[in-house]
Amino acid sequence: MGMLLKMKGGFRIMKSKYFLVGLFFLVVTMLLASCSGENKDILKYSIVEKEDTSYLNTPRMVYRIILDVDRLPLDKEMEETAIAIWEKGNKNWEEFTVFIYLPEMDIHSLAYGVGEFRQNGLLEFKKNKYALIETKWEVTETKTIENNIQSPEAKEYKIELSAIDEGERKVKININTNFPDGTKLHIWVYRPYYEGGDLSAEYAGEFFAKDISVKNGKIELLVDIDDSGWYNEYYRKAEEYKGVIDMPGVTHTSKEIEISVLFTPKGDQPKDILETLGYNGEFIKGPGVDESGNFNTYRVSTSLAIPFQK
Repeated sequence: MGMLLKMKGGFRIMKSKYFLVGLFFLVVTMLLASCSGENKDILKYSIVEKEDTSYLNTPRMVYRIILDVDRLPLDKEMEETAIAIWEKGNKNWEEFTVFIYLPEMDIHSLAYGVGEFRQNGLLEFKKNKYALIETKWEVTETKTIENNIQSPEAKEYKIELSAIDEGERKVKININTNFPDGTKLHIWVYRPYYEGGDLSAEYAGEFFAKDISVKNGKIELLVDIDDSGWYNEYYRKAEEYKGVIDMPGVTHTSKEIEISVLFTPKGDQPKDILETLGYNGEFIKGPGVDESGNFNTYRVSTSLAIPFQK
């Protein structure tokens, strides 16, 4: 009997040891999970507007938030914050959008960050750097004399733009320029259209919009001219905002597409490019220069006849 009790006692001791080991790993796992949550780059924010924009049978919600920050947030921080908002009771919306603004920005103007969600998670996150123009958050650095290096003198720049119809609704765009290699040029391809018979107000049906870096003094790209994309999106929005915004319908379209190439120092330009061209574009001259507020931009454009086809 004494042996049996001793064995039972030994069994109890062994069971207690396994229990403590299991408890230890459970606590460690919980701590790691807790630390992981704390490491997420979630910023403080205030929800300033919630708008149910459901249309047809599509439940859709839009949040507008203002971040509580005193510096420009990182893209990852904004993205993680948008995800945290979606996870907090908004997963049932078929479409959920978070518009992110910085303090003192107009919440009904262009948002600095946009998170688009579907029921399975984040569809797209993007940052609109142009939203900062003419706000207190705009980066307005002025080139000064540092380390005995003199500011460069203004120089004449050029952008030669041509477009070729390659057939099968594809257009080849060729750019030759003396802007320094690494300069980011914004290329925009669109078709002008008009609403409700009013030919005095022109709108843009967008095919392509992207910043592309100059390499060896050139940029070459091939763009698909698919009118169905912007055309169908127009009528989707017309239905979505029916009764809120008057969208009378596309009544006229241009027979030509427009191609625009823009340099702006307020884009995401490399530091060495800004030191050469000026943080406000003050060192660029040429026929394409345009004063935009307190800085210079450079723009050229051309058009090409491509029939409308949706």
